[in-house]
Amino acid sequence: MRNLFFFLLLSFSVCNAQHVSIKRDSISSTKDTIFLSVKNNMLSPMFLKIIPIDSTSRSIVYTKNTVLQPSEKLIGFMKVPRNILETDTSKINLSNYFSFKAGYGDPSTVKHNNTYQYLLPYKKRRKLIQGNFGKFSHDHIASNHAFDFGTQIGDTLYAAREGKVVMLKEDSKKHGRTRKYINDGNYIIIQHDDGTTASYYHLDFKGALVEKGDLVQRGQVIGISGMTGFTTVPHVHFVVHKATVDNGNVSVPIQFEGYIGKKFKKGKRYARKK
Repeated sequence: MRNLFFFLLLSFSVCNAQHVSIKRDSISSTKDTIFLSVKNNMLSPMFLKIIPIDSTSRSIVYTKNTVLQPSEKLIGFMKVPRNILETDTSKINLSNYFSFKAGYGDPSTVKHNNTYQYLLPYKKRRKLIQGNFGKFSHDHIASNHAFDFGTQIGDTLYAAREGKVVMLKEDSKKHGRTRKYINDGNYIIIQHDDGTTASYYHLDFKGALVEKGDLVQRGQVIGISGMTGFTTVPHVHFVVHKATVDNGNVSVPIQFEGYIGKKFKKGKRYARKK
């Protein structure tokens, strides 16, 4: 009998964790059960919550809430009886049975510093094409407090706050106006000292000018703006997240230096004050 083992990679969409894929590894299972393991491929802690959505899930033994440290792998976090799976056990769609919520960071320790004044992630005067609670794509708890600034392809991007680069993607050339392109966006994710993370989205192909593990300073050059992922125009999508037990990654309201107390308006142009 061929021995099978599967593990789940926490490298799904930064925006949500509804679509989860399984890849095969080389550790054996039993005759009746397939053991799934989960691995955090980021350089920051990650929180994963599993919510059953189908009665079949009652037959599956799983860990409901998990906090994984950087590069940590948890073996056997889910035990799946073979008799409930498709004939081809190399293809397991857990989204048929569970909903997944994920957050970058540890919900027990993260606490956003609400007094911090972020830099705009660019220098030139640029138009806000979608602000907080925008109906096009900022209608989700993970993006409610996001900002889309209409940068040009090739614009330099800067760190809005100091921190550590915990994940990045720069190998995509794809973009489109539907959510099927949501995982095709290039990005940089930087973790701050309060446990929150900032995401800089829609970078150009090979547009990251930093590496995973780099410590970056506020105002440091980190990337090149582009047009990748779920987008109709070139822009940088900037959002700060914190991990929560109930909702996984949620965006948090922030304030920009030089604009304290001012609400950014769609269609208006804004430049960095310093």
